[in-house]
Amino acid sequence: MPTGARILVDSLKREGVKVVFGIPGLSNMQIYDAFVEDLANGELRHVLMRHEQAAAHAADGYARASGVPGVCTATSGPGTTNLTTGLITAYWDSSPVIAITGNVPRSVMGKMAFQEADAMGVFENVTKYVIGIKRIDEIPQWIKNAFYIATTGRPGPVVVDIPRDIFYEKMEEIKWPEKPLVKGYRDFPTRIDRLALKKAAEILINAERPIILVGTGVVWANATPEVLELAELLHIPIVSTFPGKTAIPHDHPLYFGPMGYYGRAEASMAALESDAMLVVGARFSDRTFTSYDEMVETRKKFIMVNIDPTDGEKAIKVDVGLYGNAKIILRELIKAIITLGQKRDKSAWIKRVKEYKEYYSQFYYTEENGKLKPWKIMKTIRQSLPRDAIVTTGVGQHQMWAEVFWEVLEPRTFLTSSGMGTMGFGLPAAMGAKLARPDKIVVDLDGDGSFLMTGTNLATAVDEHIPVISVIFDNRTLGLVRQVQDLFFGRRIVGVDYGPSPDFVKLAEAFGALGFNATTYEEIEKSIKSAIKEDIPAVIRVPVDKEELALPTLPPGGRLKQVILRDPRKSS
Repeated sequence: MPTGARILVDSLKREGVKVVFGIPGLSNMQIYDAFVEDLANGELRHVLMRHEQAAAHAADGYARASGVPGVCTATSGPGTTNLTTGLITAYWDSSPVIAITGNVPRSVMGKMAFQEADAMGVFENVTKYVIGIKRIDEIPQWIKNAFYIATTGRPGPVVVDIPRDIFYEKMEEIKWPEKPLVKGYRDFPTRIDRLALKKAAEILINAERPIILVGTGVVWANATPEVLELAELLHIPIVSTFPGKTAIPHDHPLYFGPMGYYGRAEASMAALESDAMLVVGARFSDRTFTSYDEMVETRKKFIMVNIDPTDGEKAIKVDVGLYGNAKIILRELIKAIITLGQKRDKSAWIKRVKEYKEYYSQFYYTEENGKLKPWKIMKTIRQSLPRDAIVTTGVGQHQMWAEVFWEVLEPRTFLTSSGMGTMGFGLPAAMGAKLARPDKIVVDLDGDGSFLMTGTNLATAVDEHIPVISVIFDNRTLGLVRQVQDLFFGRRIVGVDYGPSPDFVKLAEAFGALGFNATTYEEIEKSIKSAIKEDIPAVIRVPVDKEELALPTLPPGGRLKQVILRDPRKSS
């Protein structure tokens, strides 16, 4: 008779799981024992991470790169709580991750048992859903339910917590569920509201200065072709949220970049000046709009296309809400526009946005003798990689430089922690992405501070032969914090500057990875090509001046119109 652990593993396999990221311990050890046969015959792959946070990030990267849920596992107590940061990262960025946690036996729950942690209490507010299994016969249904919840509506992480004594129990007759069954759970079906579609079409047709704002919902709905078709039909400029930049090829002539706190000024100014905004697969984030009052004062019309109808009730009142799958709704919206058969000339508006782009470019692409400039580093890396290479980032100044300067040329090839801003995301997410898409080159754009948060997982990349490339923008400081202290705290720099440790080349080599010290643009290109050719994990250290700023930016709590484009320390 199969054990609870065997039933769990078979349930995961029935959902199509191929890879599990995790670390074994007392309370999930029986799962690993059940893995043995599946690992031997190649039906499953387990990746032994060096920290549970990284296991969650790797599962997250796997999900974002593949479009299907990533799976991670941890033992009870600290193993479970270590997952928290990775799971809230996935939650805030709407990424479907399934976490299987072991817990103490039912007989000692609530008695301060060794490594007992209240998984339900820990995760209930940082994941989409968490379920505590009470009986062995619940496992098949709740694994199916977990995948259903994680992938329907707004995607998100789900935790399944199982007491370890259930793993040892046996069950003679297993009833494999044909469909999910979650009482009280509401999926958000696509609603085709013809009157709302007509109203939205009329707004877009009649607007003088319409704009499309895209978010990651476009990626999850595979709606990039529909966004581009609609934009081309009416000749409407496209801007994005920061994470939404992965939805649109940046060489498309109607895309003008991400708007927001550290976004491109031309995108933000165009969004402010627009008289109608079609928001597709994005929420009204304070990192995108920074000041809701400023956006409302423009008196524009808002049309929202979103899988989650509650997004139309947050922050800004929308004029038209179209809720459901973005791909389906945009197809219907395009039909409605064609049916109306009217077009308003938008050439003057496009010309205006292009003028913004040309004007602001003078502030972006500056040179400085003897220093590597972030924009040119990004350009060099981009030119050294194929069009479909996948890029992840850590969090810090390098991430903001990537927001402004990294060119995404294929959808779903730019993965970053935007909603939670989690340092350490880059390397493990890259590893997950590489296992999801082994045919793609995967590069982690990272900072010295962010990389060291989870850099021990380079050992996993070497052991498991996951050939990801980490390019570390090394300025020996927590650059983004330092920048705010420098500009807005009277240059009182405290608690952010690192010393000479570590030597990233030696660190990489100690793990068995390739290490490069690239001090010129030519060396950056050469190092990337060498790393690709060698096909093993690599670290490329690129020195950046710690006085370098991530621009454009805003003052804390500032409005988009208060954008800072020049280094204020150099102003006369």
